[in-house]
Amino acid sequence: MKKWLIILLLLCLFLCLCGGCGFKDIDKRFFVVSIGIDKSEKKDMKYRISLKLAVPGSSLDYSSAQYELITQDANSITEGVRLLKSKVDKELDFGHAKIIIFGYSFLKENGINELDWLNRRRDIQLVSWVAVGQPSAEAVLGTKISHERMPGNSLLLSFGKTGVESGYVVSEYLFNFYRKKKELGLDPILPIVESANNHFTINTAVVFDKKNPRLTLNPSETRLFNIMKASINKVEIGAPYQGSKFFVSVDNINSNYHIRTPKNGPAYVDMHIKMRGVIEESALGSLEIEHLPQYEAAICQHIQEKIVLLLKKLRDNKLDPLAFGLKYRSHHFGTVEEEWRTWQALYPELEFRVGVEMKLEGVGVIK
Repeated sequence: MKKWLIILLLLCLFLCLCGGCGFKDIDKRFFVVSIGIDKSEKKDMKYRISLKLAVPGSSLDYSSAQYELITQDANSITEGVRLLKSKVDKELDFGHAKIIIFGYSFLKENGINELDWLNRRRDIQLVSWVAVGQPSAEAVLGTKISHERMPGNSLLLSFGKTGVESGYVVSEYLFNFYRKKKELGLDPILPIVESANNHFTINTAVVFDKKNPRLTLNPSETRLFNIMKASINKVEIGAPYQGSKFFVSVDNINSNYHIRTPKNGPAYVDMHIKMRGVIEESALGSLEIEHLPQYEAAICQHIQEKIVLLLKKLRDNKLDPLAFGLKYRSHHFGTVEEEWRTWQALYPELEFRVGVEMKLEGVGVIK
């Protein structure tokens, strides 16, 4: 009896406490599914905040993915959100905000110092996806995708790889982006989402130093970055052969590297990449199964050369999105300042030795 009495008293206490906690029924809330942060066009304002609000439909057909896009200029994100609340008749709920888009022009001017609000809010999920919007975050959020069943679902399927699996898409969580902003020896990288003609294109990425966007990777470089990170398993690779080209569909990638600092030679990165796939297209005409070793050697040499060029490009721009510096620091002991100072002196002279192993399982169904 005492047990049930205690439970009843606790339940009454809970109900009393929650009576004034501002709880709202689900029909009195707007669920924010995407957040956009742009540079304001007004001279006396810093931000242009965009919120994409899901409007519930009666079914899950393609016509039910209705949304409302509201925007507000302000000098702080907090102020902008408070002003946006005056434009709707329901409470804004950020618990379902899984996409955060920064406008490219905003990042060029302000860098990535504007993560404080996103990380302090307890209702913003740290597993939200972060990306760069082109021409603006507002344009990306306002793109009407005809086949969407839920507002903002197209980007979720792209970044989460639960839908399309593309070798050109770099995915980044908010918590990991914030970590890379602070971590010595690891620079942030974000995908660029281009909006045009009512569809998205995601095949490039931008690499940051600890503050500003420094280098934009083209589609080929973005694909090579994903191969080195082994963050994908499916990618298409082309290679020249006997004055023509053939293309391989890769379905498995493994990558690892070590930083070597020999006493009698220069420091270098020893990177090994293993791939497995099948020839998908060829401009050579018929391909012979007994010539697979030559085809494998051609693709390995081509990829090795391209990867070394990209690594040197990142090194020469003093960027390290592959965490070479972090790897070096993890294997050397000393104070943080000493480790970082040593790595900064070492990185500009670092060499790259890349080994690629390709296993071709066939030449397709054409004999």
